[in-house]
This record gives sequence, structure tokens and C-alpha cells, in this order.
Amino acid sequence: MPEPMYKLHGMLMSPFSMKLRAYLRYRHIPFQWCNSIKANEIAQTKVKTYMVPVIEYPDGRFENDSTPIIDKLEAAISTRRTEPDNEADAFLAFLIEDFADEWLLWPFFMYRWRTEADRTFNSEWINYEALHGQVAGEHFSQMSAFWAQRQTKLVKKTCGGPENHAVLERSLADFLGIMEDAVKQGLFFFGTRPSRAEIAIFGVLSQLVQDFTASAMLRNQAPFTMRWVGMIDDLSGIDGDWEPLHSDSAKLMSSPVRKILEQSAKYHLPLLLANDQALAAGDAEMAFDIDGHSYRRAALPRHSGCLPALVKRYAVLSNDSKAALDPVLSATGCLDFLTS
Repeated sequence: MPEPMYKLHGMLMSPFSMKLRAYLRYRHIPFQWCNSIKANEIAQTKVKTYMVPVIEYPDGRFENDSTPIIDKLEAAISTRRTEPDNEADAFLAFLIEDFADEWLLWPFFMYRWRTEADRTFNSEWINYEALHGQVAGEHFSQMSAFWAQRQTKLVKKTCGGPENHAVLERSLADFLGIMEDAVKQGLFFFGTRPSRAEIAIFGVLSQLVQDFTASAMLRNQAPFTMRWVGMIDDLSGIDGDWEPLHSDSAKLMSSPVRKILEQSAKYHLPLLLANDQALAAGDAEMAFDIDGHSYRRAALPRHSGCLPALVKRYAVLSNDSKAALDPVLSATGCLDFLTS
């Protein structure tokens, strides 16, 4: 009997599409990659929130939130899982995944749509894929112009105004510095196989290596990270083993994981907290402080379940796991957000 076949309706210039495609490839889960304008149509009609990718399960169900999709597949299929076997390392991987999905996304988004050169180049690449190369005639140019205009409006909502751009630039530059050092030591954080953390980071960086301005930046500032992205795209031939990180406190404290946790405590977790507080108060805008700068932008419902999920995952850890993790979580500033 043939294995059940999944369909992934997505696009090459969608970070979560690339995240899920890399995940399915590594895990040897049979799937069809369906990248055309139909992916957008399915996202508009088959799921609650309009966003690609949409995974179509073998039983005909549709879903499009990458983290719950991965949670379900981790639980349903036991081989080649991306959650480290130890719950402490698994928590770190999940926290880094959330950092990539909920913070690292915004520097990428700003770079993609900030300049006229980027808007033109990136919108044309998006529509070239959607229309499968049919670029002749007015339809292609109209679609590209529409997409650039639509996405540019979203930058203000999701990234805030130009006053936030320096913060986003600095955040991405610091993160790329961490990654460039990390990937010179090996491909993965928790051994010789990928976790959901690396796959989530790949999802965002897979966009930077394609985009007009960002690709030049990576080539100049983080060339090995750029090569790493190409390798993570298809890990179907990688086996590897988990190597516990939590149990070696000196190694953990000097690892790239610790440095990413510092980024999470500076940008990611404060954003989630401020966003939740704004939504609870009925405020349209959220704000929090970064190095003396008041980072302001719209409060977004998309973030609303993230911090509670992290708090819950931390709360159910065993006492031994908390004892192993608390020193690094405290030193990086993450612990207060996870225990409040």
C-alpha cells in the first residue's frame, strides 16, 4: 500500500513554505510541492487566515500554521523527529523556532519591501513563480505592481514606521553574526541532525538569499550562512544523532543557542508580552523599549498565543530540566518572561 501523500501548497518566496518543505524533506514524509497561483487561492478559501503555505492532509483537511503542523507531525510520525529526545533541549529548540517565526520575520519583511528596487525585483519574482513564467503582457506587470503595493502597506503595520528600521537592521546584523560564527563549527545546534530550530531559521533566511538587497548583504556579511541555507533546504540524506546540550552547562553557555536566547530576550519575548498586553487592553498599538528606543507598531492577533504556549511548555518541564535550563535562561533574560 502506498504511503499517504501530503500536498504542500506554497511558494518559494514564502518563509513558512520553505520551512515546511525543508521539514517534510528531512523527515521523509511523502508530499507534493504545489507552487502556483492556486496556492494563494487555496489559502483564501480553505483556511481561516489567508497565508501560505497550506498543507493538505491525506484525509482532505487543510491547515496553514507551521508550528501546530509540525507539532502534529512530530506526534504522529516517530522517525526522524526534529524535537531533540531530551525535553530540555526540545524546549530550547521550540523557543528558537518561535524567535525565528515571530521576530526574525520582521527584519526580513522590512528589507523585502523597503526600497523601490526591492519592491520591483521581489514582486516580479513572486509573480513569475505564481504564473509559472508567463510574464508577457499586462497581466504580469499589473499583478507585480498590485503585490508590491499590497505588501508595502503591510510593512507599516507589521514593522512599524521608519523610526524602527535601525532597530530591525541591527537585530538582523547581530543575528547574522551569530549564525556566521555558528555555521563555521557545524550545521546544527543539538548534534549532527537538524532540530525544528534550524529549520525555522532556514525558513526566514531562505528569503534573504533570494531578495534583491538582502542577498547582497548576506553575500558580503555572512557568506557561510548563505551556503548553510542552501544545505538546509534538503536534508533528506542526513541521518545524524542528538548530542545533549543542556547537560553541559559550560558548552551551553558558550554556544550559539545562548547567543540566540539573548536576542530572544531583547527583541522577541518583549514583543510578545507587549503585544499581548495591548490586545488585552484593547489598544491598537503596542510598544516596548529596545536600548532606549520605543519600538511601536500595530498589535497583531497573530502573536497572541505564542507567549502563553512558551510559558506552558516551560511550566511542564521536569524539575531536573528546569534546573539545567534556568541558569542560561536567567543569564540571557528569558526566564522572567517564561515564569510571569
